[in-house]
Amino acid sequence: MVAMHREESFVIIELGSYMTKAMQDVTDVNKLPTVSIRSRAGIIKHEEATEGIPAVSNDNQTPVELKDASTSIDSATRELVEVPQADESKTETGLTSDSEQDSNGPNYVFGSALEDADANTIDSTVEIMTNGFVNDWDVLSAFLRHIVTKELGIRISDNTSAFLFSIPVQWPKSDMENLAQIAFEDINAPTIMIMEQPLLAAYGNGGVTGIVIDMGHDTTTVTPVVDSAVQNSSIAQTAVSGAAVTTRLRELLQADTETREQFDDASVPLAFAVALKESGLCAIQLPGSDAADSSERQSFEFGGKSYTVSKDVLARAPDILVQPTQASASVLTALVRQAVLGCDTDKRAALWENIHIVGGSTQFSGLRERLQFELENTVLPASNIFALSQTRDMRFHTLPEYFVGWRGHAHWAAFLGACLVAKVALADARHFVSRAEYNDSGPSIIHTKSF
Repeated sequence: MVAMHREESFVIIELGSYMTKAMQDVTDVNKLPTVSIRSRAGIIKHEEATEGIPAVSNDNQTPVELKDASTSIDSATRELVEVPQADESKTETGLTSDSEQDSNGPNYVFGSALEDADANTIDSTVEIMTNGFVNDWDVLSAFLRHIVTKELGIRISDNTSAFLFSIPVQWPKSDMENLAQIAFEDINAPTIMIMEQPLLAAYGNGGVTGIVIDMGHDTTTVTPVVDSAVQNSSIAQTAVSGAAVTTRLRELLQADTETREQFDDASVPLAFAVALKESGLCAIQLPGSDAADSSERQSFEFGGKSYTVSKDVLARAPDILVQPTQASASVLTALVRQAVLGCDTDKRAALWENIHIVGGSTQFSGLRERLQFELENTVLPASNIFALSQTRDMRFHTLPEYFVGWRGHAHWAAFLGACLVAKVALADARHFVSRAEYNDSGPSIIHTKSF
């Protein structure tokens, strides 16, 4: 008999290349995620590992080792290797220890502990995910253990929380199986679900069909969802995303003499460009709008000092999301059209009428209006003669207004969708995978359950 779980214990973990979000307790769906942590790990120098730095080690857990030790993102070729399970070590509080040092392997540090760590104690930092794919499954395992034990305060030794993992749509089946193995064997989850973020984003916005444009840190993905099914063969993707905006912004700032001369070495730091991008001062303009005068300046505080930057630069930098500067990069409107045309003709009109824009890089003011303008001028017919597969209308959807706690956070629609699904699916054995099922059938059992 499968044990049922209470909503207070349900855990949502949304994996992202830049930030990973998590929360326990979905009783109140108007609550925002309580954990938002950079998807990055610091590797502690071996000689510093016994100096009391809070770290997560590979000791006393069941690591997922890979036959190919490289960090290639071609995760479809990765294979699991069986590793004997060691006895679990506990601290005085009963938590499985994530500070025990492993003399034979690396020790990791995450989140605020990494940000506050002395640079001399960190050997290197690694990105846990790149372009939506996991670079190192051992690091991801340690990262999830950190989130579960340190951020959410769950004891792995007697973990009774059901988990819903929200994953990038690019993951192949082998990656889902790797995650299932980590969930059951490393964090001792009793039951789990794994769902793709575009589908959850559509649910969060109150739909089951639509075109989901997810603008993340290093990837923008356009995914058609039809009747609660992701159309994997029609997914379109580009590297023009948040990181590209940062690069473009820094280039424009560096080219502006007045801005450049405000720094001691006449070089604009990357951290300055990142902070400026995230300040809300950058905005996307509609074609034909009054262009900002290059002589107009905007004040900006950074590192306790006041700087001025060109308003023209603030308008031009995020424009790269819609109109890339590189000839090799695909224009976003072309990607959306490509994704829609890859679906059945009788479904295309419904896709155009249900467009969802999500992801951290969609927070630029004017983005939705600009994208709608560009799409209407390239997709909608100029005459009153329509083909059956053409749309007469184009609509953009966002979070329902009754989710008052999520106002101003429409870019997190996938997390809200995960909370809504968890309330129903994690209480129904038809949708989740239990430990007993995993033990009987192995990681591939994860592909037999859905919502």
